[in-house]
Amino acid sequence: MVAKTIDVFCKNGHLLFGRYIKMKSGFLMKCYISRIGKDYVGVTGLSAGTDVFCPECKLRIGRIKMVKGMPAVFINHGTVKRIKT
Repeated sequence: MVAKTIDVFCKNGHLLFGRYIKMKSGFLMKCYISRIGKDYVGVTGLSAGTDVFCPECKLRIGRIKMVKGMPAVFINHGTVKRIKT
């Protein structure tokens, strides 16, 4: 398994997460908060169940959920640029 470093943008082109480490191939479904290199949204420290919005265009990009004991942003498809690795 090869990790890839990607940038995550909203559908309007605003940078949300810089240098996110994506571990698996396929479409981006969730972003583990611990793997985000640069957080432009401010998701660090948010509690589970909190909605996450783009700071520029106020588009809802996902919700914080606990996955395997780690907090992650579950992505709303159609609100972020499609990423497949």
